[in-house]
Amino acid sequence: MASETDPDEHEVREHDPMPKGYKFVPKGNVYITKHCRKKTHEADKTLYVVVDGKNKPIGLRCPAYIYNAVMSENRATAAQRAEAVQKRDAAILESFEEAILKLFPRIPKAELPQILKHSLKKHSRRVGRANAVALQDRVKLAVRAHIRHMHTDYDMLLKQGTSRSVAREKVWDRLNEVARAWGGRPLKQAATLAPVKEGRTKKNKSCQLPQESPTQEGQRNGQ
Repeated sequence: MASETDPDEHEVREHDPMPKGYKFVPKGNVYITKHCRKKTHEADKTLYVVVDGKNKPIGLRCPAYIYNAVMSENRATAAQRAEAVQKRDAAILESFEEAILKLFPRIPKAELPQILKHSLKKHSRRVGRANAVALQDRVKLAVRAHIRHMHTDYDMLLKQGTSRSVAREKVWDRLNEVARAWGGRPLKQAATLAPVKEGRTKKNKSCQLPQESPTQEGQRNGQ
């Protein structure tokens, strides 16, 4: 059956006979599947998308000679690609950390590693990896998510059966209090983070997101 998105790709079941001269390419290695697909199209050959009994893609079928060529390229470029990924990840971490310290200069340094590790985890779809969102907004959302979980009763409320939206409402003031203490001018009680009225503290605009409700911020966070 031809694919709805590409007429040169046909969907087949995993137990369907293998076309002569073709090779199965299991799903998993993005480099291999991407280049097998690309080279098969460039060669004007039919590419088969293999699905299981639940119509879930599990791999491809492409000409064996193309698969062998891609595998050779994969081995030859593996070290170079790994080094490039490490450099890119290091640059992302450095820029994210710099942005955190700029927007939240009074953040406890001991909490930085946890925020960076959690928000920048690969393949997690967490806010730190959401390139469609501006870096400043990603940083603000990541830090506020950390505060919500580590410095409020949010998790305890969830364990007690409180809905996420209600729990976010309940901890909203406390979350903002901690965020101001980390990002605004020093508070007299910053060390203990005792309640401070909103109007008595000068707001630091750099540390504030566009006006959102607790529910909207939670949706942007995925929390």
